[in-house]
Amino acid sequence: MDSTTPNATLVSSTVCVFLNKNLHYNSMFWKENPLNHVFPVLMLQVILSVLVFRVIHVILRPLKQPKLVCHLLAGVILGPSVLGRNKAYMESMFPAKEEVVIATLSQVASNLYTFIVCIKMDTIMLTRAAKHTWKLGVCCLAFPIVLIVSVDMGKQHFFPGLNPGNPFPVQFSVVSSLSYFVVVTRALDELNLLSSELGRISSSITMLNEMVSAAFVIIGVATVQKEAKSAFLAILSLCSFIVFALFVARPMLYWVIKQTPKGKPVKESYVVTILLSTFVMGVTTDAIGASFGGAFMVMGFITPDGPPLGTTIIRKSELILYEFFLPLFFVRIGYFTDLSAIQNWGECATFATIVIVGYIGRLIACLVFASSMNMTKSTAVLLSLVLSLQGIVELIQSIQWKHLQLIDDQTYATSVVSIIVVNAIITPIIEILYKPAVENFDVLRLGTRSLGTTSNVGELRIITCIQDEDNVPSIISLLEALNPQEISPLCAYVIHLVAVASQSVPTLAPYKNHLRKFVRPSVSDNIIRAFLNYSEHSKGPVQIQPFQMISPYKYMHQPISRLSDRIHAPLIIVPFFKSEEAHNIDGTLRIFNTNIQATAKCTVGLLVDRGLRSSILTTFSYNMAVIFISGGDDREALALASRASCQPNVSITIFRLNLRGTYTLEDQIEKEADNALLRDFEAMNINNGRVECLEWMADDVEDVMKALRSLKSEYDLVVVGKHHANPELQALESWVQYSELGVIGDAIATLDFSGGKLSVLVLEHHHDDDDNQRKFDNCSYFSFT
Repeated sequence: MDSTTPNATLVSSTVCVFLNKNLHYNSMFWKENPLNHVFPVLMLQVILSVLVFRVIHVILRPLKQPKLVCHLLAGVILGPSVLGRNKAYMESMFPAKEEVVIATLSQVASNLYTFIVCIKMDTIMLTRAAKHTWKLGVCCLAFPIVLIVSVDMGKQHFFPGLNPGNPFPVQFSVVSSLSYFVVVTRALDELNLLSSELGRISSSITMLNEMVSAAFVIIGVATVQKEAKSAFLAILSLCSFIVFALFVARPMLYWVIKQTPKGKPVKESYVVTILLSTFVMGVTTDAIGASFGGAFMVMGFITPDGPPLGTTIIRKSELILYEFFLPLFFVRIGYFTDLSAIQNWGECATFATIVIVGYIGRLIACLVFASSMNMTKSTAVLLSLVLSLQGIVELIQSIQWKHLQLIDDQTYATSVVSIIVVNAIITPIIEILYKPAVENFDVLRLGTRSLGTTSNVGELRIITCIQDEDNVPSIISLLEALNPQEISPLCAYVIHLVAVASQSVPTLAPYKNHLRKFVRPSVSDNIIRAFLNYSEHSKGPVQIQPFQMISPYKYMHQPISRLSDRIHAPLIIVPFFKSEEAHNIDGTLRIFNTNIQATAKCTVGLLVDRGLRSSILTTFSYNMAVIFISGGDDREALALASRASCQPNVSITIFRLNLRGTYTLEDQIEKEADNALLRDFEAMNINNGRVECLEWMADDVEDVMKALRSLKSEYDLVVVGKHHANPELQALESWVQYSELGVIGDAIATLDFSGGKLSVLVLEHHHDDDDNQRKFDNCSYFSFT
């Protein structure tokens, strides 16, 4: 450990260590102490770091504390500040020979962490977004750095142990002024705010900050060289490395993707080769004079973030890295953090001043540009707080300063404490105060939207979400069945869902790559071109607006819901994920279905696709069945059937199920609304031979299921509401396998129902809490022309 003499000269001590080549513990029968060997101590460090972190996280999570704070507190507890006060514990847990092992593993863990996080970045989309926020980003960097440098220069005497010409104040000012993508996106992901307005703006600003940080790295590599020639060669080598990564390594990664069959994961040999290549490039940057982390960051940037390559690398690396190796990094941080070394409270005051000054600089910049960015003042304040978060990048820099002897024990401990305090204060404030606002006043005024309250005159806007090419025929047939005409043209917003790993920044953007000519078009190209081809051959006017949603599943619903609000779409069609993989225990793919149902202020239809037998480009015919029981969702199914009944190639059968039993007054009101709408529907189709209405009587739920089993597999689609105004059916909702489909939808969608050949569309209408709005929905479902 370094010590500080009265004249502020750093003295390094030499430690002699006996290296026992037998690193593992033989057995208890040898009467040896296992803690005298490297591997048992390492495993104990991993176990304690994970357990202590988990305990702290359980205790502090009700206080809305982030995982970073819990990790750091676990490291401090395991270090000399708490448990390390016991000399025997310290000698057993952190012997001198163990320091090399934990230092190496923590370095590897932090670099791999950077690599994984950078893979999750869509640099192209973020760069495009940064074009709209570059002024704010520049000011959020310039204001804090000017203020912090001014404070540092005026208070240098508060930093003890600094040699004359020590670059630490300047470096600390730069690090404190920058907002790092790795830090901010990790915090936003934990707060589930990556796809919010706050998340989008802060992510694009930090992208600009990363570019500035890269420029500082290049300058730093040049300044540490002894001669001008060496500095020139170092910069040339580093730039050559970046060019090689962009124009050689990146095309090779895309070649790997092309060699991977559709729907299959990347070969393990390719994944291992990419990881080894990343380490090789790390050795290269270290030889140039830059750090290992720069190579891992560049390789993360150039690696495609979506499936199959990026997703495969992340899935194979993320768990073991985050849960086992990364905690060792925080153990090492805690090992060097000795809180008893903090004795100069003037230095603590300086750190606090710098943190406050940096926040004030970001706050001023955010408030100045709030109006130009269409942000409220409260959002601007919270944005400045998000950009003030600190994390693993600052910790890596602090430990580098410690090893370079630019700072002493007190300064290092103070910097770690400041990171803990900043995140412990800011994160709960953001989580408590930030509530995504309604972006469009018209949305707030109009309330929820539905098919029943949408006029049959005018453009019908529908959002259709596509998971893969298999969903395309069924969605196109459903759109054609809705009868696009000159009086009611159809505009379909086609969104290809590209799932990426968690912590990636969600991106919903218009898709234009399909206009280019490729030898091997992508999946998105094929999907969009299929819809454009349908638009050209449809007998009615159909307009296609192509989009691509690149996001983790848990964030997809927010941008899509905002889009539906902005365009006033009454219907969102989402494919129900039918593969067994989609319904695993963690439910990552099903999260999108449930979230979109809960947040979209319109009708959401989950399409259980069993394949389509008819074709739009030949002779189109469509056979639809509607299960009508009672309630607002079933009335939406009837509203869809009302539009489809005008399509001359569509046959519709309405199955009205009447359940005998005792109903509440509210249920009776629902049934009266149902009867009125059915009468209107029958009157509208009285001379329509393609529409048939059948009525079934049932005594209980068992009779309902028997009636449903009589459905034949000849139907192309069965439409049903999710919820029904019936006490017996409502009581069964908690027992179904897939709750997002409702009782009837879940029963029909099972593989043993009609041979598993029926495609099902389950509709759920989002109601406002206002009773007047509900009455409005009940009374104005059809608009006749």
